[in-house]
Amino acid sequence: MSAVTTLIEARGVNVHFPIKGGFWGRQVGAVHAVNDVNLAVHEGETLGLVGESGSGKTTLGRALLKLVPSTAGQIAFQGKDITRMSQSQVRPLRQEMQMIFQDPFGSLDPRMTVFQIVSEPLENFGRGNKREQRAQVAELLRIVGLNPGHINRYPHEFSGGQRQRVGIARAIALRPKLVVADEAVSALDVSIQAQILNLLENLQQEFGLTYLFIAHNLSVVRHISDRVAVMYLGNVVELADSEELYGGPLHPYTQALMSAIPLPDPIQERRKERIILQGDIPSPVNPPQACVFHTRCFKARPICSEVTPAFEEKRPGHWAACHFADVPGVTRPQEIKAPIQASPGQA
Repeated sequence: MSAVTTLIEARGVNVHFPIKGGFWGRQVGAVHAVNDVNLAVHEGETLGLVGESGSGKTTLGRALLKLVPSTAGQIAFQGKDITRMSQSQVRPLRQEMQMIFQDPFGSLDPRMTVFQIVSEPLENFGRGNKREQRAQVAELLRIVGLNPGHINRYPHEFSGGQRQRVGIARAIALRPKLVVADEAVSALDVSIQAQILNLLENLQQEFGLTYLFIAHNLSVVRHISDRVAVMYLGNVVELADSEELYGGPLHPYTQALMSAIPLPDPIQERRKERIILQGDIPSPVNPPQACVFHTRCFKARPICSEVTPAFEEKRPGHWAACHFADVPGVTRPQEIKAPIQASPGQA
């Protein structure tokens, strides 16, 4: 078995956005978007990142690329701490770290041609003259499944799937090592999603890419990911190999997510037990104390509102932040008492 090389690693990363108010615009609170996240992305793998909307997935992805500043913690890319680097110091590393954005309509400048869009990173880093760049862009379009003859077209002349292919061509133009795919297929039709996923897998094999794949579609994440991390309210609550996580989730939040995945067999679907979470996700401005999930958890006990569970290895390679993740027999809502009610200020 070959040694695992860590490409990028987050150590105790926090991202808090200040809330200002009053006449003087003083800070009166903060949105706790990412809280004490420890996460490593290994070279050549696809790490899936899942969770509800507002769980902090996109913010974490942008923080890893230093597109948003970290409030605390360290981010190391190829062993270099980029957290305290200035933008001018980080700029050379941009060639190694790129992003595919969620919205194929909003992420492309409508005033620019495909050539201008895809060649922009080449121009920024001095990769060839105009003639050479034009040849590179034509080759990139061919690689992502577009007609090189459409190099002078504008984004409005393409479909949503074609626009996303343009975004992918732009992301791989500099042959980066890390690509953060932020909901890269969520805005596309299901048939187009499959094509884009296959394209991403082919590009990974061809160019040795490493992906952080952010999504909320659990079936899509299972298809493409080697490992999967689950986020809830700014915290990574579970991390494991894809098959291990989907075959035996340990955290109650992950169990609830998995129970919502529809099965292709209608008989099994009708017999399947679905875990319905009560209440809404709490506000990131005032998250619950201790375990952030205890206000909605069907396993919750008094300790859950008093002591923060450690994010620890429950099984080989399977990490979870839950006091009762490894308690046998406590997996279904009807087997335990009702969850703890949220105290004032925790909802």
